[in-house]
Amino acid sequence: MLHELTGGRRAAPLPAVLRARRWMLAGLTVSIVGSRVVEGGAAGTVVQGLLPVMWLPVFATAAEALGFAAPLTTRLLSRFPPAAVLVASDMAEAVLSAAALAALVLAPAHSGPVMICYLLLALVFPAICDVVEELYARQLARLSPANALSFNAAVYSMLGFVGLVIGAPMGGLVSGSSFALLVGLNLVLSASGACLRLVSRRTVPTTPAREPETSGARRSWTDVAGVLVRSGPTSPAVAFVVTAGHASAGVFVHLWTARAMPWPPATSLALVVACFGVGATLGPHLAPLAQRRLGIRGALMLSLTGAITGVAVLAACLVLLPPAAVWPVALGQVATGAALGRMRDVLITTLRQASFRGEEFGAVMSWSFALSSLGVLAGSWTGGGLGVAARPLPGLGVLAAALAVVLLVVLRADGLRNRG
Repeated sequence: MLHELTGGRRAAPLPAVLRARRWMLAGLTVSIVGSRVVEGGAAGTVVQGLLPVMWLPVFATAAEALGFAAPLTTRLLSRFPPAAVLVASDMAEAVLSAAALAALVLAPAHSGPVMICYLLLALVFPAICDVVEELYARQLARLSPANALSFNAAVYSMLGFVGLVIGAPMGGLVSGSSFALLVGLNLVLSASGACLRLVSRRTVPTTPAREPETSGARRSWTDVAGVLVRSGPTSPAVAFVVTAGHASAGVFVHLWTARAMPWPPATSLALVVACFGVGATLGPHLAPLAQRRLGIRGALMLSLTGAITGVAVLAACLVLLPPAAVWPVALGQVATGAALGRMRDVLITTLRQASFRGEEFGAVMSWSFALSSLGVLAGSWTGGGLGVAARPLPGLGVLAAALAVVLLVVLRADGLRNRG
């Protein structure tokens, strides 16, 4: 396996691989802080009236469109070593930030158009990193599923903590003081992330992510399409269902919870987001613990039944109790739902990396990203159309139904029984 990771060169010892993983995770953490600072800054500039409100849906739609292009992104980038692509992505983001910073300093009168172009172009880099990080983790899964599981857990945990607790709030605050400071901060963080990832790449080189099929022949599109449909919990169709369910409730339930709390709206929403961030930070670490004790099938069932129970309890409280008495339950559901959702995501991601190779893995992974983006858009429109921010029950019903569908898929997936 180590021989495969290093492309036929002398095998790197496992401690070196673990060191490379730690450097890569450090680079990811720094890079993600920069990306979330930009995202928080985009929202902050709109909230503070520095950019029109219309740009919020434009930014969101552009981000999801890039996510839907994941199959093309995978096909283009899988011919290169994933560590090299991640280094190049961070360096390119640093160059873009330097160019935007120069434009802001030299032409302050055009700061609005400069920031719009910068914020739109900066969306490309998280979309690239989402795909390539999994290609990198896939090579870890070739070494050991335990290595891939711990790496994925660390990645998802860092995404929750540095994204929701540090990066986005920081971007919102910085955007109010100076566009140049916002861009300069991302410049420093992107350059630092590139340096850390470069250390990882030099510690243990990685090979291009595109792998030959075990049969030695290229699979037809119908074969690959069959894998997309028959891949159980890792199916892109499951990714669509679960993301659409979460988006139908998600932020709308968060808004309802904040409005039902007895404090000012800004303070209440900050508390809701903080609870979600704490759950999203701790939840990934439940995945390796649950898998060791229950196996992959039992761990997935625990995450799904726990989430469905939490939704059912909140729905029952909404029916039986006045809103003023329900918000503590809703706040608890925000945290536990985030934790169990991240736990499920880590388990499914690791299962996907361990179960497929070659074109099958690229197809399942990239279409999972693509249909997840489509699910976010479908769920968001569904939640808005159902008025979930004012009446959470319909959104909770959609979410419970989506989780129940995924649970049924897990129960019917015979291959999971052999995975402990």
